[in-house]
Amino acid sequence: MFKKNKKPKTDDEVINIEAGMEGSLKFNNPINLRISGKFEGELETKGILIIGEKADVKVKTIKGDEITILGRVKGDIVCSKRLRLDPSARVIGNVETPVLVIAEGAQLKGDCQMPVEEEKSERKESASKK
Repeated sequence: MFKKNKKPKTDDEVINIEAGMEGSLKFNNPINLRISGKFEGELETKGILIIGEKADVKVKTIKGDEITILGRVKGDIVCSKRLRLDPSARVIGNVETPVLVIAEGAQLKGDCQMPVEEEKSERKESASKK
């Protein structure tokens, strides 16, 4: 009678980078990206970014919406929605995010800025005046 699709379409597909990479990665559209190997350079994403447990990332800045770190990151992180550091995370760099979740065992060496609602509206107003 009714046939079920064996493989439903989902947006949960993840681009997994396991190889060593060097350079600049910038995604303008939301994606789910997982870095499992070495990466050096610039990284800017929209959507979900996962730095895997065996990853070794060295950047000037990582920019993204939702970022989860399980591995090593050396560089600043600017996250627009939520940053999560799992127990195996090792981060050396400054962090800016409205929501920060640090699991027991995670390590963070750097400054942390968590903008409050008033600052967000002030930034929008000053940007619109320019």
